[in-house]
Amino acid sequence: MRLKVMILVSLAGALATTAVAAPPESDGYLAQRVDILVYDGSTDLEASGRYATVQREVSLFAGYLWRHSLRRLSVDPRVTVIHRPLFPEEFRDYGATFGWLMDRSTRVEVDLKERGLRPSSLILLYVPPPDRPPRLAGRTFFEGGHSSIPLREVYFEDDGFSRPLHLVMAHEYLHQIDLEFSRLNHPADFLDPDGAGTSSYPACIDPGGGDLSLRSLLQFNRDCQPVRWELLAPEHGEWVPR
Repeated sequence: MRLKVMILVSLAGALATTAVAAPPESDGYLAQRVDILVYDGSTDLEASGRYATVQREVSLFAGYLWRHSLRRLSVDPRVTVIHRPLFPEEFRDYGATFGWLMDRSTRVEVDLKERGLRPSSLILLYVPPPDRPPRLAGRTFFEGGHSSIPLREVYFEDDGFSRPLHLVMAHEYLHQIDLEFSRLNHPADFLDPDGAGTSSYPACIDPGGGDLSLRSLLQFNRDCQPVRWELLAPEHGEWVPR
């Protein structure tokens, strides 16, 4: 009888310990595929040294997000080069201040369908035609679910290191991430990169609006807590436990 009582006491203590112990925090990362269409405007970009620069910048883009999210965001960029001329109706006019930017037109939708692509995240890189000059580094379209980035000459000067394309890609991609959080009713869990430096942003977000701002946005939400990347799964990626 005494042995039975001791066993019951021991079990009760174990259950009590289990009940008050906090469960370990889930650890993992969000994995998301990003389709990148490169429109060379029939300039045969692949045969030139410029395509090597684009490939390098795409690799740096993925590494940047992984590193500065503290290994919580992993993107798999899939690059497809499309050789065809770009037509005037494929661009949206933002006036003299912002210029023209390539839209997700019906022709782009055909390009995606012909290649069996159904991207949840899409970036359009393109060589701008002379009659459609851009004045913005890039733009992310809310209704189209894509980012548009013209391949400016500056990205290829001095091997492209004077103005890294991958930072422009990261900036526009974070706009997509911000929209994804908002659509899932978690607007405070990620901040718009264009707001860095404004009075409404918390002190943990670097105010400069450049590289350091992007790094802090990948780590902190409006409450200066870690970004909850798991909230985007499964709608916008796969949560991979470690």
